[in-house]
Amino acid sequence: MLKHRLLILLLLPWIAAGCSGAKEDTVRHFIAHRGATMRCTLAGENSREAIRYAARAGFDCIETDVRWTSDSVLVAVHDATLARTFTYNDGRPVPKETAVSDISYAELRDSFRLKAARPEYRTRVLTLEEFCTECRNCGLRTFIEPKKVTPDWVYPQLIATADRVFGRGGYVITSNNDANDRIRLEMGIRDIPLMGILYQSTYEHIASLGGTVMAISATRFGEEEYFAHVSRAKADGLETESHADYFEHFDRINNADIDYVSTDLLAPDYTGQGETIYQSRGRDVGKIASESAASGKVEFGAVYLDLEWSGSATITLASQTFALPETASPRRARHQLLVFDTVPAFEITSPSENFRIKRISLHIVRF
Repeated sequence: MLKHRLLILLLLPWIAAGCSGAKEDTVRHFIAHRGATMRCTLAGENSREAIRYAARAGFDCIETDVRWTSDSVLVAVHDATLARTFTYNDGRPVPKETAVSDISYAELRDSFRLKAARPEYRTRVLTLEEFCTECRNCGLRTFIEPKKVTPDWVYPQLIATADRVFGRGGYVITSNNDANDRIRLEMGIRDIPLMGILYQSTYEHIASLGGTVMAISATRFGEEEYFAHVSRAKADGLETESHADYFEHFDRINNADIDYVSTDLLAPDYTGQGETIYQSRGRDVGKIASESAASGKVEFGAVYLDLEWSGSATITLASQTFALPETASPRRARHQLLVFDTVPAFEITSPSENFRIKRISLHIVRF
Protein backbone atom coordinates (compact mmCIF):
# COMPACT_ATOMS: atom_id res chain seq x y z
CA MET A 1 0.00 0.00 0.00
CA LEU A 2 2.82 2.44 0.90
CA LYS A 3 4.55 1.79 -2.42
CA HIS A 4 1.31 2.52 -4.28
CA ARG A 5 0.82 5.77 -2.37
CA LEU A 6 4.37 6.95 -3.11
CA LEU A 7 3.90 6.13 -6.80
CA ILE A 8 0.68 8.15 -6.92
CA LEU A 9 2.35 11.09 -5.18
CA LEU A 10 5.19 10.94 -7.66
CA LEU A 11 2.92 10.87 -10.68
CA LEU A 12 0.46 13.58 -9.65
CA PRO A 13 2.54 16.62 -10.74
CA TRP A 14 3.54 14.94 -14.00
CA ILE A 15 -0.13 14.27 -14.80
CA ALA A 16 -1.04 17.87 -13.97
CA ALA A 17 1.83 19.27 -16.03
CA GLY A 18 0.96 17.10 -19.00
CA CYS A 19 -2.70 18.17 -18.95
CA SER A 20 -2.35 21.89 -18.39
CA GLY A 21 1.26 23.07 -18.70
CA ALA A 22 1.97 25.88 -16.24
CA LYS A 23 -0.65 26.14 -13.54
CA GLU A 24 -3.59 28.48 -14.12
CA ASP A 25 -5.05 30.87 -11.53
CA THR A 26 -2.61 29.78 -8.80
CA VAL A 27 -2.45 32.30 -5.96
CA ARG A 28 1.12 32.30 -4.73
CA HIS A 29 3.39 34.66 -2.87
CA PHE A 30 6.67 36.10 -4.12
CA ILE A 31 9.49 36.73 -1.65
CA ALA A 32 11.96 39.48 -2.56
CA HIS A 33 15.24 37.87 -1.52
CA ARG A 34 17.06 40.53 0.56
CA GLY A 35 14.71 43.04 -1.06
CA ALA A 36 14.44 43.96 -4.74
CA THR A 37 18.11 44.62 -5.43
CA MET A 38 18.83 42.72 -8.66
CA ARG A 39 22.09 41.66 -7.04
CA CYS A 40 23.23 44.99 -5.66
CA THR A 41 22.58 46.96 -8.87
CA LEU A 42 19.11 48.43 -8.44
CA ALA A 43 19.63 48.94 -4.71
CA GLY A 44 21.79 47.72 -1.85
CA GLU A 45 21.02 44.37 -0.24
CA ASN A 46 18.64 44.62 2.72
CA SER A 47 18.37 48.39 2.24
CA ARG A 48 15.41 50.67 2.73
CA GLU A 49 15.36 51.29 -1.04
CA ALA A 50 15.28 47.53 -1.74
CA ILE A 51 12.24 47.18 0.53
CA ARG A 52 10.38 49.99 -1.19
CA TYR A 53 11.25 48.71 -4.67
CA ALA A 54 9.90 45.29 -3.67
CA ALA A 55 6.60 46.80 -2.61
CA ARG A 56 6.37 48.86 -5.83
CA ALA A 57 6.97 45.75 -7.95
CA GLY A 58 4.14 43.82 -6.30
CA PHE A 59 6.03 41.52 -3.95
CA ASP A 60 4.01 40.69 -0.87
CA CYS A 61 6.85 39.04 1.08
CA ILE A 62 10.49 39.82 1.74
CA GLU A 63 13.46 37.98 3.26
CA THR A 64 16.32 39.38 5.29
CA ASP A 65 19.29 38.07 7.24
CA VAL A 66 20.61 38.76 10.71
CA ARG A 67 24.19 39.54 11.71
CA TRP A 68 25.49 41.33 14.78
CA THR A 69 28.09 44.00 15.41
CA SER A 70 30.85 43.93 18.01
CA ASP A 71 28.60 45.86 20.41
CA SER A 72 25.68 43.41 19.96
CA VAL A 73 23.44 45.39 17.61
CA LEU A 74 21.44 43.18 15.23
CA VAL A 75 21.76 44.34 11.62
CA ALA A 76 20.16 43.28 8.33
CA VAL A 77 23.25 41.85 6.61
CA HIS A 78 23.66 38.52 4.82
CA ASP A 79 27.39 37.80 4.74
CA ALA A 80 29.67 37.39 7.73
CA THR A 81 32.04 39.85 6.03
CA LEU A 82 31.52 43.21 4.30
CA ALA A 83 33.44 42.83 1.02
CA ARG A 84 30.62 41.66 -1.27
CA THR A 85 27.88 44.10 -0.31
CA PHE A 86 29.66 47.16 1.17
CA THR A 87 32.25 49.76 0.24
CA TYR A 88 33.89 52.45 2.31
CA ASN A 89 32.16 55.84 2.13
CA ASP A 90 34.57 57.00 -0.59
CA GLY A 91 33.91 53.91 -2.74
CA ARG A 92 37.05 51.96 -1.87
CA PRO A 93 36.60 48.18 -1.64
CA VAL A 94 36.49 46.59 1.79
CA PRO A 95 39.15 43.92 2.56
CA LYS A 96 37.72 40.41 2.32
CA GLU A 97 38.51 39.55 5.92
CA THR A 98 36.57 42.49 7.43
CA ALA A 99 33.87 40.84 9.55
CA VAL A 100 30.59 42.44 10.58
CA SER A 101 31.03 41.13 14.12
CA ASP A 102 34.42 42.88 14.49
CA ILE A 103 32.99 46.36 13.87
CA SER A 104 30.86 48.50 16.17
CA TYR A 105 27.45 49.55 14.96
CA ALA A 106 28.48 53.23 14.90
CA GLU A 107 31.47 52.46 12.67
CA LEU A 108 29.44 50.21 10.36
CA ARG A 109 26.76 52.89 10.04
CA ASP A 110 29.07 55.85 9.58
CA SER A 111 32.06 54.49 7.62
CA PHE A 112 30.50 52.09 5.10
CA ARG A 113 27.86 52.17 2.37
CA LEU A 114 25.84 49.40 0.71
CA LYS A 115 26.75 48.71 -2.92
CA ALA A 116 24.31 49.89 -5.61
CA ALA A 117 24.59 51.17 -9.18
CA ARG A 118 23.18 54.59 -8.33
CA PRO A 119 25.23 56.76 -5.94
CA GLU A 120 22.08 58.01 -4.19
CA TYR A 121 21.19 54.43 -3.25
CA ARG A 122 24.55 53.62 -1.67
CA THR A 123 23.05 53.98 1.76
CA ARG A 124 23.75 53.02 5.34
CA VAL A 125 23.12 49.64 6.92
CA LEU A 126 19.76 49.09 8.63
CA THR A 127 19.35 47.60 12.04
CA LEU A 128 17.04 44.60 12.15
CA GLU A 129 14.39 46.76 13.84
CA GLU A 130 14.65 49.47 11.15
CA PHE A 131 14.37 46.84 8.42
CA CYS A 132 11.34 45.20 10.01
CA THR A 133 9.63 48.53 10.60
CA GLU A 134 10.03 49.52 6.94
CA CYS A 135 8.68 46.12 5.85
CA ARG A 136 5.67 46.51 8.14
CA ASN A 137 5.01 50.00 6.78
CA CYS A 138 5.17 48.63 3.22
CA GLY A 139 2.83 45.74 4.03
CA LEU A 140 5.39 42.99 3.37
CA ARG A 141 5.31 39.70 5.24
CA THR A 142 8.86 39.28 6.52
CA PHE A 143 11.02 36.15 6.61
CA ILE A 144 14.01 36.53 8.96
CA GLU A 145 17.02 34.24 8.64
CA PRO A 146 19.52 33.69 11.46
CA LYS A 147 22.76 32.34 10.04
CA LYS A 148 24.17 28.90 10.77
CA VAL A 149 26.69 30.02 13.40
CA THR A 150 24.60 32.31 15.61
CA PRO A 151 25.36 33.02 19.31
CA ASP A 152 22.72 32.02 21.86
CA TRP A 153 21.99 35.62 22.87
CA VAL A 154 20.87 36.56 19.34
CA TYR A 155 17.69 34.45 19.36
CA PRO A 156 15.79 36.14 22.22
CA GLN A 157 16.86 39.57 20.98
CA LEU A 158 15.79 38.75 17.41
CA ILE A 159 12.40 37.45 18.57
CA ALA A 160 11.84 40.41 20.90
CA THR A 161 12.60 42.81 18.04
CA ALA A 162 10.29 41.05 15.57
CA ASP A 163 7.52 40.74 18.20
CA ARG A 164 7.78 44.46 18.91
CA VAL A 165 7.37 45.37 15.23
CA PHE A 166 5.01 42.70 13.89
CA GLY A 167 3.45 41.05 16.93
CA ARG A 168 4.00 37.41 17.87
CA GLY A 169 3.46 35.14 14.87
CA GLY A 170 3.37 38.04 12.37
CA TYR A 171 6.65 37.01 10.74
CA VAL A 172 8.49 33.83 9.75
CA ILE A 173 11.90 32.64 10.91
CA THR A 174 13.67 30.83 8.10
CA SER A 175 16.98 29.19 8.65
CA ASN A 176 19.61 26.57 8.29
CA ASN A 177 17.37 24.37 10.51
CA ASP A 178 19.70 24.77 13.50
CA ALA A 179 17.71 27.90 14.39
CA ASN A 180 14.44 26.02 13.98
CA ASP A 181 15.57 23.36 16.44
CA ARG A 182 16.73 26.05 18.87
CA ILE A 183 13.39 27.88 18.73
CA ARG A 184 11.10 24.85 18.87
CA LEU A 185 13.03 22.25 20.86
CA GLU A 186 15.26 24.29 23.17
CA MET A 187 13.31 27.53 23.67
CA GLY A 188 9.94 25.74 23.50
CA ILE A 189 8.36 28.43 21.29
CA ARG A 190 5.45 27.05 19.25
CA ASP A 191 3.68 30.19 18.01
CA ILE A 192 6.26 31.55 15.57
CA PRO A 193 6.00 30.18 12.01
CA LEU A 194 9.21 28.61 10.70
CA MET A 195 10.57 27.68 7.30
CA GLY A 196 12.82 24.61 7.09
CA ILE A 197 15.23 23.90 4.26
CA LEU A 198 14.73 20.34 3.10
CA TYR A 199 18.13 19.53 1.62
CA GLN A 200 19.73 20.46 4.97
CA SER A 201 17.51 18.16 7.03
CA THR A 202 15.01 15.36 6.65
CA TYR A 203 11.42 15.89 5.62
CA GLU A 204 10.21 14.12 8.76
CA HIS A 205 12.22 16.33 11.10
CA ILE A 206 11.09 19.62 9.54
CA ALA A 207 7.44 18.51 9.49
CA SER A 208 7.62 17.34 13.12
CA LEU A 209 8.41 20.88 14.34
CA GLY A 210 4.92 22.08 13.41
CA GLY A 211 3.96 25.37 11.79
CA THR A 212 6.65 25.01 9.15
CA VAL A 213 6.91 25.98 5.51
CA MET A 214 8.79 23.27 3.60
CA ALA A 215 11.53 24.87 1.48
CA ILE A 216 12.13 22.53 -1.48
CA SER A 217 15.08 23.46 -3.68
CA ALA A 218 14.36 23.60 -7.42
CA THR A 219 18.11 23.49 -8.08
CA ARG A 220 19.49 20.89 -5.68
CA PHE A 221 16.86 18.20 -6.29
CA GLY A 222 16.40 16.41 -9.58
CA GLU A 223 13.08 16.93 -11.33
CA GLU A 224 11.54 13.64 -10.22
CA GLU A 225 12.61 14.02 -6.60
CA TYR A 226 11.50 17.66 -6.54
CA PHE A 227 7.94 16.88 -7.64
CA ALA A 228 7.74 13.96 -5.23
CA HIS A 229 8.70 16.23 -2.29
CA VAL A 230 6.15 18.87 -3.34
CA SER A 231 3.38 16.27 -3.66
CA ARG A 232 4.19 14.83 -0.25
CA ALA A 233 4.17 18.24 1.42
CA LYS A 234 0.83 19.09 -0.17
CA ALA A 235 -0.65 15.77 0.89
CA ASP A 236 0.46 16.55 4.46
CA GLY A 237 -1.07 20.04 4.38
CA LEU A 238 2.27 21.90 4.49
CA GLU A 239 2.99 25.15 2.68
CA THR A 240 5.93 25.02 0.27
CA GLU A 241 8.69 27.38 -0.94
CA SER A 242 11.21 27.26 -3.77
CA HIS A 243 13.82 29.73 -5.05
CA ALA A 244 14.30 30.55 -8.72
CA ASP A 245 16.10 33.17 -10.79
CA TYR A 246 16.29 31.44 -14.17
CA PHE A 247 13.86 29.85 -16.62
CA GLU A 248 14.69 26.18 -15.97
CA HIS A 249 13.92 26.39 -12.25
CA PHE A 250 10.97 28.77 -12.59
CA ASP A 251 9.45 26.48 -15.21
CA ARG A 252 9.67 23.64 -12.70
CA ILE A 253 8.00 25.78 -10.02
CA ASN A 254 5.25 26.77 -12.45
CA ASN A 255 4.38 23.11 -12.87
CA ALA A 256 4.22 22.52 -9.13
CA ASP A 257 1.86 23.81 -6.46
CA ILE A 258 4.35 26.12 -4.73
CA ASP A 259 3.05 28.67 -2.22
CA TYR A 260 6.12 30.92 -1.93
CA VAL A 261 8.56 31.77 -4.74
CA SER A 262 11.77 33.35 -3.47
CA THR A 263 13.89 35.25 -5.99
CA ASP A 264 16.61 37.78 -6.69
CA LEU A 265 15.74 38.39 -10.35
CA LEU A 266 12.19 37.29 -11.15
CA ALA A 267 9.23 39.67 -11.18
CA PRO A 268 6.24 38.70 -9.04
CA ASP A 269 3.08 37.58 -10.82
CA TYR A 270 1.29 40.41 -12.57
CA THR A 271 -1.86 41.47 -10.71
CA GLY A 272 -2.28 44.97 -12.13
CA GLN A 273 0.68 46.69 -10.50
CA GLY A 274 2.62 49.35 -12.38
CA GLU A 275 1.96 50.96 -15.78
CA THR A 276 1.71 48.86 -18.93
CA ILE A 277 3.98 50.29 -21.61
CA TYR A 278 3.71 47.42 -24.09
CA GLN A 279 1.32 44.54 -24.63
CA SER A 280 1.82 42.32 -27.68
CA ARG A 281 -0.94 41.42 -30.13
CA GLY A 282 -0.82 38.38 -32.42
CA ARG A 283 1.99 35.86 -33.00
CA ASP A 284 4.39 37.75 -35.29
CA VAL A 285 7.63 37.35 -33.33
CA GLY A 286 9.57 39.88 -35.41
CA LYS A 287 6.89 42.49 -34.91
CA ILE A 288 6.77 41.81 -31.17
CA ALA A 289 10.57 42.16 -30.93
CA SER A 290 10.64 45.48 -32.79
CA GLU A 291 7.60 46.93 -31.02
CA SER A 292 8.87 45.99 -27.58
CA ALA A 293 12.28 47.54 -28.32
CA ALA A 294 10.55 50.71 -29.51
CA SER A 295 8.89 51.06 -26.11
CA GLY A 296 12.26 52.33 -24.90
CA LYS A 297 14.40 52.08 -21.80
CA VAL A 298 12.72 51.06 -18.57
CA GLU A 299 14.15 52.59 -15.40
CA PHE A 300 12.51 49.98 -13.19
CA GLY A 301 9.90 47.49 -14.29
CA ALA A 302 9.26 43.95 -15.48
CA VAL A 303 8.82 41.92 -18.63
CA TYR A 304 6.37 39.00 -18.72
CA LEU A 305 6.48 36.29 -21.39
CA ASP A 306 3.69 33.72 -21.76
CA LEU A 307 4.26 31.21 -24.56
CA GLU A 308 2.67 28.03 -25.88
CA TRP A 309 4.82 26.19 -28.42
CA SER A 310 5.85 22.87 -29.93
CA GLY A 311 9.35 21.98 -31.13
CA SER A 312 12.24 23.88 -29.54
CA ALA A 313 14.00 27.25 -29.77
CA THR A 314 16.21 29.67 -27.86
CA ILE A 315 14.68 32.72 -26.17
CA THR A 316 16.33 35.97 -25.16
CA LEU A 317 14.27 37.86 -22.61
CA ALA A 318 15.79 40.98 -21.07
CA SER A 319 19.18 39.91 -19.64
CA GLN A 320 18.59 36.15 -19.87
CA THR A 321 18.88 33.62 -22.69
CA PHE A 322 17.40 30.14 -22.28
CA ALA A 323 16.36 27.10 -24.28
CA LEU A 324 12.78 25.97 -24.63
CA PRO A 325 12.72 22.20 -24.09
CA GLU A 326 11.79 20.06 -27.08
CA THR A 327 8.11 19.09 -27.10
CA ALA A 328 6.02 17.28 -29.69
CA SER A 329 2.67 18.52 -28.42
CA PRO A 330 1.94 22.14 -27.46
CA ARG A 331 3.35 23.10 -24.07
CA ARG A 332 2.97 26.31 -22.08
CA ALA A 333 5.66 28.15 -20.15
CA ARG A 334 6.08 31.55 -18.56
CA HIS A 335 9.04 33.66 -17.58
CA GLN A 336 9.02 37.03 -15.86
CA LEU A 337 11.97 39.23 -15.01
CA LEU A 338 12.62 42.48 -13.22
CA VAL A 339 14.37 45.03 -15.44
CA PHE A 340 16.48 48.01 -14.45
CA ASP A 341 17.71 50.86 -16.65
CA THR A 342 17.48 48.89 -19.90
CA VAL A 343 15.42 48.24 -23.02
CA PRO A 344 13.86 44.81 -22.37
CA ALA A 345 15.19 42.66 -25.21
CA PHE A 346 13.10 39.89 -26.77
CA GLU A 347 14.19 37.47 -29.50
CA ILE A 348 13.59 33.88 -30.60
CA THR A 349 16.52 32.17 -32.32
CA SER A 350 17.65 28.67 -33.34
CA PRO A 351 14.15 27.30 -33.90
CA SER A 352 13.88 23.62 -34.73
CA GLU A 353 12.28 22.66 -38.04
CA ASN A 354 9.09 21.71 -36.23
CA PHE A 355 8.99 24.82 -34.03
CA ARG A 356 5.52 26.34 -33.92
CA ILE A 357 4.00 29.04 -31.73
CA LYS A 358 0.40 28.42 -30.77
CA ARG A 359 0.09 31.45 -28.50
CA ILE A 360 2.43 34.19 -27.30
CA SER A 361 2.10 37.23 -25.05
CA LEU A 362 4.80 39.76 -24.14
CA HIS A 363 3.93 42.35 -21.51
CA ILE A 364 6.23 45.17 -20.32
CA VAL A 365 5.39 47.11 -17.17
CA ARG A 366 6.95 50.18 -15.60
CA PHE A 367 6.82 50.33 -11.79
